[in-house]
Amino acid sequence: MCDEWMARLELPLTAAQFQLLPRHAAYRYELLDGRAWINPRPRYFHALLDLAAERDGARAAVEPRPLREDDWDDLAELFAASFRTQQPFAGLDEATRLQAARQCLAQTRGGGDGPWIESASFVAGGDEALGAILITLLPDADPTSWDGYHWPEPPPPDCLERRLGRPHLTWVFVAPGRSGQGVGTALLDAAAAALRRLGYRELASTFLVGNDSSTLWHWRNGFRLLPYPGSRRK
Repeated sequence: MCDEWMARLELPLTAAQFQLLPRHAAYRYELLDGRAWINPRPRYFHALLDLAAERDGARAAVEPRPLREDDWDDLAELFAASFRTQQPFAGLDEATRLQAARQCLAQTRGGGDGPWIESASFVAGGDEALGAILITLLPDADPTSWDGYHWPEPPPPDCLERRLGRPHLTWVFVAPGRSGQGVGTALLDAAAAALRRLGYRELASTFLVGNDSSTLWHWRNGFRLLPYPGSRRK
């Protein structure tokens, strides 16, 4: 995902101050000789959505539309604003966060997260984007395995036409002032409908352990949490 943007911190702290530090599940906290070491330890959960299951439909005030070529520049600023309080972007200054947003979006658009499914990617809002969802294609492998989220070899150029792989919700983000109003769910509904038209039956998703708002959003929208790949309990 975005591990390279997770900062490593070193702070001079007393034991009492160390105990008062807020904790995030994506980091490891240690106190050695009066210095606190906060090191990235990201873990990701995966979930599946049954695209055939009936959905209630979002009650958002905006209607999703297909993503356009001229949307990409605006999406970087929207991305940076949307994730400004979420790791790994919360620890970055504004300029670096915008740089990270542009890099993440360029990777998705360029196929670095698997082939980008343009027809299932949407923007909410008119000329001013209020949210976006970007769907990519992963191999149709065991979703509870460590290596089930990377193509072992480059996918064929006609992978969508042949209905290969499993769609993956790579990014969904909403403007801070519009979160909690059904915009993300409306985007998900639009993507799910497009994927059904393409002949797909499942949508995978991935989120960082410790991102409680993302965990709850997936739960509310019907995603089924998958066992952690490192777990012995399948």
